[in-house]
Amino acid sequence: MHDKSKILLNGTDKSQTISVLRITALWAFSESALGGILHALTIPLRGIFINAAAVLFICLIALFSKSSKEILKSTIIVILIKALVSPHSPLTAYFAVGVQGMIGYLVFINKNFFRTSALLLGIITLFFSGIQKIVVLTILFGNNLWKSINIFVKQIANEFLSLGLHPDIHYGFLLIGIYVFIHIVAGIFIGLYAGALPKKLDEYSDKIKEIDFEASLSEIPEKVKRGKKKSWLMRPTGIIILSILFFILIYSYFNPYKSDIASVEIVIMLIRSIVLTVLWYVLLAPFVRKMFQKFIAGKKAFYSHEIDEVLNLFPHFKKIVEYTWRESQSLKGIKKIKYFLSTFFYYLLLSK
Repeated sequence: MHDKSKILLNGTDKSQTISVLRITALWAFSESALGGILHALTIPLRGIFINAAAVLFICLIALFSKSSKEILKSTIIVILIKALVSPHSPLTAYFAVGVQGMIGYLVFINKNFFRTSALLLGIITLFFSGIQKIVVLTILFGNNLWKSINIFVKQIANEFLSLGLHPDIHYGFLLIGIYVFIHIVAGIFIGLYAGALPKKLDEYSDKIKEIDFEASLSEIPEKVKRGKKKSWLMRPTGIIILSILFFILIYSYFNPYKSDIASVEIVIMLIRSIVLTVLWYVLLAPFVRKMFQKFIAGKKAFYSHEIDEVLNLFPHFKKIVEYTWRESQSLKGIKKIKYFLSTFFYYLLLSK
């Protein structure tokens, strides 16, 4: 088998620590920039791709490190970089990265079963990603949210689309099942792909062309810097949920005998969500963020050298992404997306 550091760094004689640091830098880069790239490609369910990228990078860290503890170190560095580059990211985003790193550390404690560990990491990480939003919405609105969605689907189907849906099927829970199932299938796919990375790296290490990425002209529009993230009320998910609840509220008010949920329950649900949102943003979030900032400040000095090295790699990574973006412009649809994502991944990983 090829020397691991040689495969990763395209023939350089740098140490394994630098190799792992490069992968860590790529993980941090994906957390900071991949969302914008996927948005430019108009790809739905972008969270799946961002979590899938994390699975790949964690597997690579496990592959090229001597101990799975390196995964925990890389996780801390990624969180620090994310806090520096995207300071307005919600606290749940940092929590998700931390959970991913912890899962990676646990499944790779025994590194003798790389393919099995990679598959487990993919499934657990994507399942967690899928269930996270469901849990948050249930905490905010309670179980009546899924009851309301069930009523909404049935009323729309029966009264506007003339579809005879089965009365015993709970379409709110069915929606949850489909959403989580998509994430699990994605987790299986990315886990299998990650398990095959050692072989793929061998193959791509011979295919990578010598390219002057610094001479590449930018083709991706500069991302407009945004302020603080919008609250859930102003995001698409929040707007859709509120629209459904208002529809059910009006329907249950004018048709109290036809609805399975009383209008007062809808009002209580809305009040509950608003109270919990205010409680989080006014009382809990500032306290948690203050504690998180203390943690960041304490770790930043300790990992200052690694942070500087990672940030110094970002301009080079950006040039590679811009070059690959330009190269993919002749393709359309799925072919364009597939070529762009796979090509820039290996260029980022293997180029000098």
